[in-house]
Amino acid sequence: MAKKTVGWGLIGSTSWSDHTFGPAITAAQGAELAAVFSSKRANAAAFCKKHGVPNGYTDLDAFLADPAVEAVWVAGPTDLHKKQTIAALKAGKHVLCEKPMAVSAADCAAMVKAGIKARRVLGLGYNNRHSPIFQATQRDWAKGVYGAPVNVRIHLVLPAGNTQIGWRGYPKRSGGWALGNIGTHLIDVARWFMGDVDEVYGHLSNHAWGLKVDDHSLVAMGFKNGASGTIMAGMGRVMGGTGRLELYGTTGYCIFDGALFGGGGTMTTSRKGAAPVTKKLPAYNTYQLQVEAFSRAVRGDGKFQATALDGLANLKVMEEARGW
Repeated sequence: MAKKTVGWGLIGSTSWSDHTFGPAITAAQGAELAAVFSSKRANAAAFCKKHGVPNGYTDLDAFLADPAVEAVWVAGPTDLHKKQTIAALKAGKHVLCEKPMAVSAADCAAMVKAGIKARRVLGLGYNNRHSPIFQATQRDWAKGVYGAPVNVRIHLVLPAGNTQIGWRGYPKRSGGWALGNIGTHLIDVARWFMGDVDEVYGHLSNHAWGLKVDDHSLVAMGFKNGASGTIMAGMGRVMGGTGRLELYGTTGYCIFDGALFGGGGTMTTSRKGAAPVTKKLPAYNTYQLQVEAFSRAVRGDGKFQATALDGLANLKVMEEARGW
């Protein structure tokens, strides 16, 4: 009888791996955190002690050879995603790759090919897709409850605090800061609701911090179905509100305040001829829900929402927006 619980290995032991990804695996049903990989032995040991993980590795081959690891969450620097993802797939592991999928679309295409060849689940860490309220709205949207798609607008500015951003400060390592950190998520939400993109304009600015990477990014998109959309993502000096998602159709609209990334907030909807209705939304741990969905997909129970092809399409939009 097949084991129900999926053993997870996490590549990355600090920052988001430490405070969000590791705990999400531990809290998820049908998942257990079996191992961690870090470039530094001290970091691997500290992570294992803090999170109760049995095995910490600094050798990637040894990590991937661990029989307790069935699924690997690739959560290191973006420029390492291709190498680590393909190595994990070749080792027979299923892979949840953090966003953006890679620095270039060419690298993404190689990863897609490797996933097909390995016959393993290769998904992307676009956790907004695992918000129950977004999922319900997307189903209604696809059914035409709000008419034909017309426009999507999404914006979110987070405070950076300082310029000590490590590898994220190098364009060829991160693929962009505001664009790669937040914008790629917002592009995914826009594509999820509106479909494939066929026209892109981007304006990236480093005005707030003056680094080599963008701290604010604006991307305008034209979709194949004729709809349009914009996303604005920022790593500012101050918090830019709670974030907002606006969806407009020919017969209605949905506006979310504060609901991105599982945050609580409000949802305002209106259909043609009806007064707007606003309701409060609960908060969700979309990272935990993402782990649970991926674990189910590993066991053959449904398909994972954000596919490798979504990651590739997203990177193509990013390349057009940044101009390289």
